[in-house]
Amino acid sequence: MTIIKSLLKAGLLSYCLVAVFSACANGQKGYVINGQIEGLADGTVVSLVPMSHDNDSALAEAAVENGEFVFKGVAEEPICAMLKVKDSYGCGYLMLENTEMAVTGTVKAGEPSQGTPVYSWDVKVTGSPLTDKLAAFDARHDSLNILYEQNQVKFADTYKKYNSLKGPEKAAFQQSEEFQALAKAEKDFFDTVEKTITGMVDANKDSFWGPLLMIKYYNFLSEEQGEYYNSLPDDVKNSFYGKKMKEEIWPVGQAGEQVKAFKLTGDDGTEYDFAKLAEGKKYVMLDFWASWCGPCRKELPNVKKAYAQFKDKGFEVVSISIDKDEAAWRKAVKEEQLVWPNFRDQAVADLFKVKAVPTVYLLDSNGNIVASNMECRGQALIEKLTELLGK
Repeated sequence: MTIIKSLLKAGLLSYCLVAVFSACANGQKGYVINGQIEGLADGTVVSLVPMSHDNDSALAEAAVENGEFVFKGVAEEPICAMLKVKDSYGCGYLMLENTEMAVTGTVKAGEPSQGTPVYSWDVKVTGSPLTDKLAAFDARHDSLNILYEQNQVKFADTYKKYNSLKGPEKAAFQQSEEFQALAKAEKDFFDTVEKTITGMVDANKDSFWGPLLMIKYYNFLSEEQGEYYNSLPDDVKNSFYGKKMKEEIWPVGQAGEQVKAFKLTGDDGTEYDFAKLAEGKKYVMLDFWASWCGPCRKELPNVKKAYAQFKDKGFEVVSISIDKDEAAWRKAVKEEQLVWPNFRDQAVADLFKVKAVPTVYLLDSNGNIVASNMECRGQALIEKLTELLGK
């Protein structure tokens, strides 16, 4: 995660489409992407996946042969695509447009993360004017990381001194000229971040670039971005990233809404829909989690307490893991001694627009959402169930 995405996550920053895609103008009926890459073994599958906050399916896949691969297709509209090894972390970026492109460079394997392969991509894309424009935006964004790193080096001793102090000494140090210089540099940095990112987004709100850049540079979107979305022209709202933006700002899962039908498959192959999970129950809590998620596992004692207190009054828990590593998931279920139904299903997590774990939904027997997330975590869960089911 880049520092800018980290800052956004911390809450510190709350061509005309027709012209580009008139294929008749240059006779190009679709896109052709020719890759010449060093570092990938023959047979390695390379995927072209839309850049978004969702777990989107690949637009195309191709196998590497003698260091080469080819993608062919038709782009209905501009999409920022991640070029990546299938089922791995790490990618290169390009703008998918109906032209012939070349991708050259090197891909290196790194240390796996939570059992998932990791690759670093050092590639160059030619033949795509939109990718050149994306690179210019990225260069402005990356300059912020450079500025951050420069400040870290410049004030390293000040940070070290500040972190070593406690109580009155720390408070006194905050009044010193040395610390004030650090505070001013940090404020100037955050002002620059906001001016740069919001400046790029605002300056491009009349085209698909506006929502695309917002999704690329913001780690998540919330109702704080609703006013910006409402100010977009209708054609931009209806673009790929305009639709993505709307779905993220106002996701499925607000109190009072009924969830879409879904099925989960058990270890024995049995399919469970919501009606089956809710059979004989008054309320069902869907707990999206992962074995590697510290906050998820820290919350489990609270869930167990609520389950023990209310299971005989019509309360059920259904845990849905987003673990890619099945063995790690099974190990965690055993370690945590989870006695309610447990599933591992990314598709259902995608249906509920799960961007991070833990994510929690409390449903009534008809599948209507009663509460979500912080409304049904910790002591709040006990209080909500007490309100609904009595003591």
